[in-house]
Amino acid sequence: MKELLKKLVEADSISGYEDNIRNIIHKEIKPHVNDVKIDKVGNLIARKGNGSPKIMLAAHMDTIGLIVKYISKEGFISFEKIGGWDERILPTLKVKIHGEKGSVFGVIGSKPPHIQEKDEGKKPFKMKELFIDVGASNEDDVKKAGIGIGDFITVHGTLENLIGSKVTGQGFDNRIGCLSLIEIAKSLKKFKGTVYLVGTVKEEIGLIGVRGSAFSINPDAMLAIDTGIAGDVPGINETEVPIKMSDGPALDIKDAMSVIHPQVKKWVKETAEKNKIKLQFDVMSGGATDASVASIIREGIPSGALTVPVRYIHTPVEVADIKTIEDCVKLGVKLVESAGKYF
Repeated sequence: MKELLKKLVEADSISGYEDNIRNIIHKEIKPHVNDVKIDKVGNLIARKGNGSPKIMLAAHMDTIGLIVKYISKEGFISFEKIGGWDERILPTLKVKIHGEKGSVFGVIGSKPPHIQEKDEGKKPFKMKELFIDVGASNEDDVKKAGIGIGDFITVHGTLENLIGSKVTGQGFDNRIGCLSLIEIAKSLKKFKGTVYLVGTVKEEIGLIGVRGSAFSINPDAMLAIDTGIAGDVPGINETEVPIKMSDGPALDIKDAMSVIHPQVKKWVKETAEKNKIKLQFDVMSGGATDASVASIIREGIPSGALTVPVRYIHTPVEVADIKTIEDCVKLGVKLVESAGKYF
């Protein structure tokens, strides 16, 4: 599992440019399902089984990233954000710009502290003050490297082991969900009905891909498999985020856009209890998942989100527990197997 997660983490793809991650999922999942197709907007839809009920499991394939906006005469590159960044972490990041001639490494530069005015160091840099340095001497050098306006930019990072079963890397949101889809497909043997395992596009910029894929499948129930915020770190009040990284997957009861369907809540809660899988419950004031828009698709699709708690989400140093991912996969399998009792 860890080796596959490493492969997924190191696959460069952001919202709108999901090809690399989709190719890995396709290769890994194809031997374990009836068929796989790619729809018009790029969602990967794998089908396993036949008949009723129809259950959809969705994991978004995109991560947050950046995009080339402007190239100066001196060869520095201005950029725009894609997805929800905390701008304070951008300075000094190592990045890769994916141009027509391949990937080019660069760093996000900023004004050194030695020459900042007294109050400058107390304020976060603004986006317009940041730039990417690829080592070019001028604009022509950048263009000769194959870099142009609109090229997508990813953070450079790899998967690293921490103590015990903990790992750190970039893009866990939502490489962990994609890994879970693959492992669920591999583990499912006998079950009633049909499961659709869907890798969705452009979740980070507006929950876009799931709208078309859920409309076409029209499932009896839908679960998003995603990552959530682990609150067990200094500076976060337990009353605000009580979810812990190593206490099992979490079921989102509420987010900024939706409240879980009661039958979906019952399905997940009772299945976890029956199989003695630890399950946490998350009530969020912000954030959303692919499941958040399911209730407005067609006549409405009963939905909820199963998440793996991750520390430092939306940074290049996210931290997760492999054991929690394994529990998420185990629960996902049991949910599909028990779905006929609820839908």
